Amino acid sequence: MNSRLHFLGLLETRVTLPNAAHVQNGILPRWKWFSNYNSAGNRIWLAWDDDFLDIAIMDIGVQFVHCRIFIRSSHIYVLVIVSYGANDVGSQRELWQALSNFSGSINDEPWLVGGDFNAVRDLSEVCGTSGDIRLAMNEFNECILNTGLVALPMRGERFTWHNCSDDGRSLWKRLDRFLANDKWMEQWPDVFYDCLTPRTSDHSPLVLSGNCRRPPVSMFRFDNYLALSLGFIASVPDIWRHHIVGTPMYSITRKLKALKPIFRQQRKMKGDLSANVKLAGEFLEIAQRLSKRIAITPCCCIWSIAADLFS
Repeated sequence: MNSRLHFLGLLETRVTLPNAAHVQNGILPRWKWFSNYNSAGNRIWLAWDDDFLDIAIMDIGVQFVHCRIFIRSSHIYVLVIVSYGANDVGSQRELWQALSNFSGSINDEPWLVGGDFNAVRDLSEVCGTSGDIRLAMNEFNECILNTGLVALPMRGERFTWHNCSDDGRSLWKRLDRFLANDKWMEQWPDVFYDCLTPRTSDHSPLVLSGNCRRPPVSMFRFDNYLALSLGFIASVPDIWRHHIVGTPMYSITRKLKALKPIFRQQRKMKGDLSANVKLAGEFLEIAQRLSKRIAITPCCCIWSIAADLFS
């Protein structure tokens, strides 16, 4: 798979501090790097292409690095957390609590959380003999619910981790994933990530990709006459019953897009609403002038004409 990367997160590199700069320069010599040796024992490295991104480290924990990224090409800021969850349930709760705290302070910015959470969301994400993971699974799902994050769709390998066992007790799990908030999904509704085949690591690399940022849209307006249009109402259940693979937000977006041609046809049959609104405004001005000169009856006739434009 060929991808032009601009941001990279590496977990558990096992590289000692004296060798870090040498290794980093050997991987991506012209990129900028950040590693959390001082605070968290070298669990997470970040790297980014300084020609495309500006990054400010916002917060650091034993299980995460939180940063704000400025994308120069689109002049927008996004928040990103690279996580490396602990192996035990007690320590994982510190990560869940941190994510919940962050979600309460994020107002109107796209927010992405990705990495190795060391927890699965469903028993189907485990293949092989494993211990009791239900408590960790339930608390992970509760964290996702509390933070308002949604899981991004994944392609490629089903499981992201393998224990590489030689004794016949192989175990596969989906421990790595990307989550995003609603604001991120509004900007990039078709975003997804690929789970690639692992090589030297027991984890699969994840590559986030998708469409370009959605351009700003105008305020949403719903034409009330559609609620009374039999042609439009009958089309909604026909489209809504289709099953679309992906996150709930992605599914709704695709279904709304499918309704657009029908919506446009209904508007075309109704006429130019903008012109009608302008014409109604002109009638209103005439009515206001006439009301000062003549009896109210002619004015009522003018109001009736204006009302017919919207019926």
